[in-house]
Amino acid sequence: MRFFEPISLVYDGQCDFCLRCMRIVGALDAARVLTTYDAHDTKTVEAKFPQLSSADLDESMYAVSARGHVYRGFFAFRRLARSSPLTWPLLPLFYAPGATYVGTRVYAWVARNRRRFGCQLKVESTRPIQTPPPPAKDMSHLNE
Repeated sequence: MRFFEPISLVYDGQCDFCLRCMRIVGALDAARVLTTYDAHDTKTVEAKFPQLSSADLDESMYAVSARGHVYRGFFAFRRLARSSPLTWPLLPLFYAPGATYVGTRVYAWVARNRRRFGCQLKVESTRPIQTPPPPAKDMSHLNE
């Protein structure tokens, strides 16, 4: 039996800022429970995570637990913080009174402004440019 539940993370693999964040998250994954997936690998993501079929994968990162629970944006980061002893010291910040209010707004601001933090979309010549998915239905009920 594993003490830590495996977590799958779906993120924008064509964004330099997102890639840097994933390297940090990966380095903090002491329990080795994290698997990452590029949201632009639509065939793999759709096959492994049908519950994300209507999700806005270009706008937010998603964490999916081994039990199929889906966490979006700030809630994905909060779920990740529970997955490694190296990030446990951050848990009081993620669960403090008002953390959800502040955290969701900070995550949304960073996501909207990620190009200011060095996001330059990488487009491989062999990969077709992805068109944005239709607007996602409200999945906020899936968060903790």
